[in-house]
Amino acid sequence: MSISLFKRRTLRLLLVSLLVISCLAMARFQWWRAETRGQRFEREQAAMIATPIALSAQQRRRDELIDRPATARGHWLADKTLFLDNKIYRSRPGYHVLTPLQLSGSDAVILVNRGWIGAPRLRSDSPSVATPAGEIEVAGVTRSFETRIFELQESEPEGRLWQHVREADYRQRSGLDALPVILLQTTGESDGLARDWGSADNPGTKHYGYAAMWLVFALMAVAYGLFAWQKK
Repeated sequence: MSISLFKRRTLRLLLVSLLVISCLAMARFQWWRAETRGQRFEREQAAMIATPIALSAQQRRRDELIDRPATARGHWLADKTLFLDNKIYRSRPGYHVLTPLQLSGSDAVILVNRGWIGAPRLRSDSPSVATPAGEIEVAGVTRSFETRIFELQESEPEGRLWQHVREADYRQRSGLDALPVILLQTTGESDGLARDWGSADNPGTKHYGYAAMWLVFALMAVAYGLFAWQKK
């Protein structure tokens, strides 16, 4: 075997090895995503049939509140309503409507995601949302605030139009004493908002499929490597 042939084969082996390692790493990542999203889905489904808790100003431990069916009594702070941008529902662009509910007998609020509303024709216009006055009771399921994600440039709210709602940012910008969770409202049929919060399908299933796909790619890379090693 000539030195040049040995070098070519060695280079091919290194490239194929890197490709196989990359494919296996992606397969492992997708498997991890499948397990974590599957576990979250199971918790959310269990929460839907659990006994609701009554939210109060004294409840501040996030781990005790997250993914729980809950009720909250108070009155809407309609002037503090904000709209979460880039929410698609049945192929239509729109917003999620988030309004703080001041809990009865306290200054604390629970931020309520009241549902989806279609975007007006002009982006400069705000959607019209009916918000009842007086004391009401809202039922729903608690979820976490958004966590910080990688952004090339941090987005700033445009008035009442927000790109992300994170707990620390919301507390600072609103000046409100908010509980550490968001309540996804599930009751109320007369306000015109859509509340289709979840799918009956486990989202982890598709990630198992992605993991299998990357494993197939790894096997294909191995097969190519064996073929390339024999090639002069």
